[in-house]
Amino acid sequence: MKSTILHFPFRLVPNTLILSIAFVTVFIFELIFFTSFSSAQSPQWNTLPNSPISGYRFDDVEFTDFNTGYIINGAAGHMFKTTDAGNSWDTLLKVNGSSFRSLGFFDSNTGIIGTLNEDTNKLMFRTTNAGLNWNYVNNFEGKRPKGICGISIVTENIAYACGRYLSPAGVVRTSNAGETWSVVFNDSSLATNLIDCYFWSPDSGIVVGGYGTAWTTTFSVVLLTVDGGQSWQRVYKSTRANEYCWKISFISRNTGYVSIEKSSFILKTTNAGQNWIDMFAVSGYIQQGIGFLNESTGWLGGSNTTYETTNSGNSWHLASWGQRLNKIIFLNDTIGYAAGRRIYKYSNIPVGINNISTEIPQRFELRQNYPNPFNPVTKIVFSIPANEEFLNTNIHLRIFNSLGEDFATLINESLSPGTYEVEFDGGNYSSGLYYYRIELGKHSLTKKMIILK
Repeated sequence: MKSTILHFPFRLVPNTLILSIAFVTVFIFELIFFTSFSSAQSPQWNTLPNSPISGYRFDDVEFTDFNTGYIINGAAGHMFKTTDAGNSWDTLLKVNGSSFRSLGFFDSNTGIIGTLNEDTNKLMFRTTNAGLNWNYVNNFEGKRPKGICGISIVTENIAYACGRYLSPAGVVRTSNAGETWSVVFNDSSLATNLIDCYFWSPDSGIVVGGYGTAWTTTFSVVLLTVDGGQSWQRVYKSTRANEYCWKISFISRNTGYVSIEKSSFILKTTNAGQNWIDMFAVSGYIQQGIGFLNESTGWLGGSNTTYETTNSGNSWHLASWGQRLNKIIFLNDTIGYAAGRRIYKYSNIPVGINNISTEIPQRFELRQNYPNPFNPVTKIVFSIPANEEFLNTNIHLRIFNSLGEDFATLINESLSPGTYEVEFDGGNYSSGLYYYRIELGKHSLTKKMIILK
């Protein structure tokens, strides 16, 4: 087919025609923009709207199945539990004067909490009934640590725990699901403070922390054992002072990463912890929480912003979610959780959706968000009629910025006919104009909203 090209010599085009062409150009841009994002989205991070808010941060998060999870608020000695995949949270435990720091579960019923309760009998708590009751663990063979900053559950009976971020450094091991513990490391010539641990088998694993005088001349260190803690080898020590290793994330038996607090670098191993390389991450950033989903994609947190890599840590860019991240976990390749100032969820499953009417709508509708303008939370209401073409069809509700960039997916699943309300938390985004767009089959609706801070 022969194409036809219209030529408009500039000198012959009147002003009104120029304005018309400009208008048509903008119209075509908006048309392309609002019709080009119809494909299904990959899982994304979103704030769980009903998660509690910490004055500083939540230190740890652990899930025993896809629905049941626990979080701890370190400074407050406060634990919360969810049984609906994070949609709602209930207070499970509050111990005034305790500083909860780490968390681990051997099975659906048996779990432990590590604390920073120095020189008390409240170093560790243990439950055997899914958190309904907790007892102090005081049976330690040898000189116990003065704090438990990291826990690594290896099997239904074996676990390691380490601490603390201040001297002295120690590692303990249990072989009976946390009833009793034995000290397997307290060598101050190798490490003076320990913060996290990770074991990929009952005998082999690493602990990370620092060596030196805390807050002044500490150097990052990684220790490795391959005989269940009977012997340890220091496999990494930094040449930079005033830093220490913080959190660990392994994506396979061989490949893992470690964040370094007070440093611009992270560590990476590709041979099961035998060797480590420094990788530049973010200059002048407080690095704490780190989590890798796969070989290429990971996130780094700690301050009021979060960074993302999509090339195995070789470069990082700002992510659009998360504050003060300290722990990131993944249940599989589509579901993850992160603990920071709030609790964040990685999935393509919507969070915080409420069916607000028992009546079946007559038409597909997207209402104006309220309040609008808003800061930081607004609600979006939409209706799905009982049309046959909509049955078993995924509905997409997404947020776009004024440049047309798709940066948040609130819904990506099939819903029954009804009227629904979903919250959007814009706390991490700057003031300005945004669009929210809903797609159902061949139908789509778009509205504007304003974040005003």
